[in-house]
Amino acid sequence: MNIFVTGASGWIGSAVTDELLANGYAVTGLARSDTSAAALEARGAAAHRGSLDDPASLAAGAEAADAVIHLAFNHDFDHYDTAGRTERTVVSAMLEALEGSGKPFLFASGAAGAATGRAATEDDPSPFHGPDSMRGGSENLALSHADKGVRPVALRFPIVHGRDGDPGFVAYLAQLARKHGVSGYIGDGSSRWASVDRRDATRAVRIALE
Repeated sequence: MNIFVTGASGWIGSAVTDELLANGYAVTGLARSDTSAAALEARGAAAHRGSLDDPASLAAGAEAADAVIHLAFNHDFDHYDTAGRTERTVVSAMLEALEGSGKPFLFASGAAGAATGRAATEDDPSPFHGPDSMRGGSENLALSHADKGVRPVALRFPIVHGRDGDPGFVAYLAQLARKHGVSGYIGDGSSRWASVDRRDATRAVRIALE
């Protein structure tokens, strides 16, 4: 079974790629550059050249695979509205390529905004609709294709943390605590942010695929 993985050379995506390869899957990873392509091939995956700015390249990769795991996202917080519209465009392109195929389409999402004053669960629908909403409303867009011959699965990642070069929020908080000698918190400290170790997240992605 050949899995097309976008974001395959990223921090989460590279671990997902390793998890899939270790469990007997073939992986074709999206590569924006020669460096990314070489890194993927060194892991034992095939490289598919393209980028988020080229939706047709992602559609071609999706169509050629047996399943898709879409993890790539442009985390440009200075232009987050543009990043959301780009996300919707590429998700739309891949969904259209998969229509009628019955193939799984797993995609990175989140539970932010799904509940207030309590923990969000998988039963809470995403409140985001349309290209100008968070992540371009891609979760609701993908789920709307369940009756169009696509098998969408929303991967609602909380804050992902881990070892080996964690570029994320938890690592940044830890760096601040080491620098200042204290661990800061907001208000009375009653806020709760869900988090998951990268190794557990990658296993969860494989299990969701299976």
